Amino acid sequence: MNKDIPVACCHTVFTKEQRMEYKNIWGELETRRLGFTELENGYQYQFPGDTVTLRLINEWVSMERKCCPFLTFSVIASHIDEPVLLQLTGNEEAKAFLRTDIQSNKSIITGQS
Repeated sequence: MNKDIPVACCHTVFTKEQRMEYKNIWGELETRRLGFTELENGYQYQFPGDTVTLRLINEWVSMERKCCPFLTFSVIASHIDEPVLLQLTGNEEAKAFLRTDIQSNKSIITGQS
């Protein structure tokens, strides 16, 4: 990872239509999320292992890496009956950024108010 990349999202990389698609994909993934865990250098999200969810994850990653190049994305998929794991990792500043994002969306992520 390039340490010179600032830890800040740059959503200006998207057209208006792409931004809507990005929001729609993430919104759908939020409804499918099974859980998340903290990693030493980021967070890991768990999603169902079905083909549609895997396609959505890959579409989201292809967009997210444009606006957040400071993150490293890992998608781990095995058998269709096993969850797909999405890891978002980076340096300490990137993890703090992710933590803030998770806390601001905690009710959506955990399904609690």
